[in-house]
Amino acid sequence: MKTLNIFRILFWLLLGIILAISLMPAGDAPMVFAYDKLNHGLAFFTLSLMARLLWPRTNAVILFVLLMIFGGGIELLQFSMGLGRDADWMDFAADFIAIVLGLLAGKLFWSVRGKRSVTG
Repeated sequence: MKTLNIFRILFWLLLGIILAISLMPAGDAPMVFAYDKLNHGLAFFTLSLMARLLWPRTNAVILFVLLMIFGGGIELLQFSMGLGRDADWMDFAADFIAIVLGLLAGKLFWSVRGKRSVTG
């Protein structure tokens, strides 16, 4: 199996883990940081950076929109589930900032690296 495919599998696995953690009851969800917005930032920065690195030929706007839909979907699910989670516009804003920064970091990586040798 090609290394690229392994990393793409890891991306989808990470996406699923973030979804699962986001939908756990509030007291059961593991956290890296005590401040929730930093956890959102870490999750969505990592996802967007990986997306930009793994699919470099995909338009960044498309990646941005898809990741924002994922983040917004999580907030809507949290709102509707009633497990001690709530939808929070500030969480969505943290996702937005992290996605932008992750995509920019990926762009910077490719511009420093030069030619895009990965096909996407």
